[in-house]
Amino acid sequence: MRAPLSLVLIITCGVARAGEDDLRSFLDRVRAEQGIEARMAVGHVRGLLAPAPPPPDWTPRRHGKGRLERGPGGVPLLFLEGTPEEMGEQHGALLKDEVRALLDWYVPSFVGRRELARARRQARAMFEPHLHPDHRRELEAMARAAGVGLDDALFGQCFTDLYRLFGCSTLSAPSAEGALLARNLDFPSMGRLGRYSLVVVARPAGKRPFVSVGWPGLVGVLSGQSDALALAVMVVHNADGARAGEPFQLAFRRVLETAGDAADAERLLRATPLTVTNNLMLVDRAGDARVLELHPDGLVARQPDGAGRLAATNHFLSRERREARLSVEYLSSRRRYRAVCDVARAPGPLALEQARAALDAASVPITLQSMVFLPAAGALEVSLPARGSATKGRWVRLEGLLE
Repeated sequence: MRAPLSLVLIITCGVARAGEDDLRSFLDRVRAEQGIEARMAVGHVRGLLAPAPPPPDWTPRRHGKGRLERGPGGVPLLFLEGTPEEMGEQHGALLKDEVRALLDWYVPSFVGRRELARARRQARAMFEPHLHPDHRRELEAMARAAGVGLDDALFGQCFTDLYRLFGCSTLSAPSAEGALLARNLDFPSMGRLGRYSLVVVARPAGKRPFVSVGWPGLVGVLSGQSDALALAVMVVHNADGARAGEPFQLAFRRVLETAGDAADAERLLRATPLTVTNNLMLVDRAGDARVLELHPDGLVARQPDGAGRLAATNHFLSRERREARLSVEYLSSRRRYRAVCDVARAPGPLALEQARAALDAASVPITLQSMVFLPAAGALEVSLPARGSATKGRWVRLEGLLE
């Protein structure tokens, strides 16, 4: 079987640039990425073979200031409000069974039960000392209310720092409603995770309100929008593994809770001990967009082109961070980046239909959640189907959640 031309070129360029030490480093990265992909495949199969978790119960209910509702199109909406202790208790009490189902099924299936205890200990040692006190208190309250261990609740926020398992696509562009952030979250679903998707509407006391698209038990943020800006993360694989620091999901939540614009968010993250390599797309209400190429050694910011377009997937593009890589995920990332850029090439403001088309062009079988954030309008559109690629699902507009 002949290797694809793009794969041959990547290998050739990597070898041509390398001395002996550089070549060894290049091959180490190749082995590391192959290990990541093998782990993703094995974890996905384990999840498919595991006993099915019970379906989520989205029946409307209340606990203190918190409540669970069905929004437009039946989208589950979890409203949390108050102190960290209050919000954690609301989350755990309202979604007790759903939190436990995901912690008992998804995480052990992906990581592997033999490795789980060691991984929890590693996570506690590397990340717990770096938790923001408010996030620690909220996690403790959620764990108590849901009847799960604190180590389990913490691991649910940071196993993605240890196990790199995303493949995502984003686009920012001007639109008739201000700059938008369109986003696919590609994540191993194990055939069942899609039905647990929900939107969290959080009003932490003394901080900015925000919405987050995620799952029960997720206190951190992978995709979200505050009253000031929107953000979305894309994992970038590397061979170094995670360093001790603040789990990236919780660091990005802190951005939403405190940053007033994209520049403020960049300043905050420059002062944060980063654990892993990621791309982070930021778009604020004023239309300022940037991709932060995050690395434990520092970050590089990429700006939109002359037409205000900016795209990112799962590889670095800046001169400072770009590197030759060899993996199925990297080739997929390059293909998805080109697909997004090709569809969004039309001049002038981008229609929402075009943004959704760009996401559809970049979709993969594990595209679990799709969304378009509109920070200036204070609105978002989501597609959260129980099965199948999210870009093929029903799009629902959510407005006024942060008013």
